[in-house]
Amino acid sequence: MNISKRWGGAIALLAMTAGVAVSAATPAPAIPVLTLRDAVAMAQGATAAAERGGQAVSIVIVNREGRVILAQRMDGASFKSLEVAEGKAATAAALGVPTRLLEQALAKGDQSVLSVPGVIAIAGGVPVTVDGRAIAAIGVSGGAPADDEAVAGAARDLYPAKAR
Repeated sequence: MNISKRWGGAIALLAMTAGVAVSAATPAPAIPVLTLRDAVAMAQGATAAAERGGQAVSIVIVNREGRVILAQRMDGASFKSLEVAEGKAATAAALGVPTRLLEQALAKGDQSVLSVPGVIAIAGGVPVTVDGRAIAAIGVSGGAPADDEAVAGAARDLYPAKAR
């Protein structure tokens, strides 16, 4: 068998694959990230808002993947509230919506929310979005759910104006 016949198809396939590899190597647009410095400033704002409301809460800020950037529990907050705050933040980051919307869906009888593993359907988790994409989220727990959401919202509002 002639070598050009035997390897011609393989060389053509390699050439096509090389073109695909070059296309795949094109970098994706940069996704903004929430820095530790941002998270610290936001947590300080959340702490101040909670103190103004006379609440002792836990505050957790996660990245877009739900990984903890910062976690803190105010003096007097329940030890369990830290775990709940993390769940609220991770849920808001993963779904890109405030956890209040899930709580409302459950209240209206929509049980589908319960089919998503690890979801916390209690108000107090708020995503940080840039251009409609969640880049992080804040979870607050320890007060009434509406108060937790207000504290989380106060923290989120400290992120640069392009985010919401």
